[in-house]
Amino acid sequence: MNQFEETGGVRIGGFKATWPFGKLKVSEFKLELHASIKGKFVFKRSDITSIQPTASIFGNGIRINHRVEKYNKDIVFTFSGNAEGLMAKLVNIGFLNSTLPTPVDIDQEITIQQQQSGFPIKIPIAIGIVVIWNLLILMDFTNVFHTKTGIAMFGIGTGIALASVFLLCILLLISDFVRRLVMKNSNDIAIIRPFLLFICFITFMLFTLGFLPHYL
Repeated sequence: MNQFEETGGVRIGGFKATWPFGKLKVSEFKLELHASIKGKFVFKRSDITSIQPTASIFGNGIRINHRVEKYNKDIVFTFSGNAEGLMAKLVNIGFLNSTLPTPVDIDQEITIQQQQSGFPIKIPIAIGIVVIWNLLILMDFTNVFHTKTGIAMFGIGTGIALASVFLLCILLLISDFVRRLVMKNSNDIAIIRPFLLFICFITFMLFTLGFLPHYL
């Protein structure tokens, strides 16, 4: 199946993610918008009422007007290229102007994906991560480990929290078992891979600069 991909950013309601955390994938019968931790938004041609080129301080892009009730009505894909050029690609591939009916298997596939779309992490797992993170940070504020000093950027609780998040991200990237345990659909790892790599970088830098030198 012919398709093209474009990497950029997304704006969905009040949620914003800049390049490279958004990705647009389009074929003749299907449009997918990968919105990092916000999840995946999938459309068939009959779901789209119009696609409009846009321009803002966040860059050029396209606004996707649709009739999928489950999705936010304000969906914009932004990128550094030319919006009119992207519209031309949508026409050339057939998504905007093809008169062929959508094959039954693709139609059913999109319907299932729309039902499964949304935040890609299992809610109980996400709540557990937030609770444990906050408890570890709170331990530093209350100095439970009796390690608070004037020179340390933060204490052992925060160090454990950073190391745990870093390890979880690495495991999600490399382990099918962990992906099945944590994610609603393990195949959606590609959607959040840039986000996981970003979190790995941030947590590693914070741990290295703020914790390790003071406790070696």
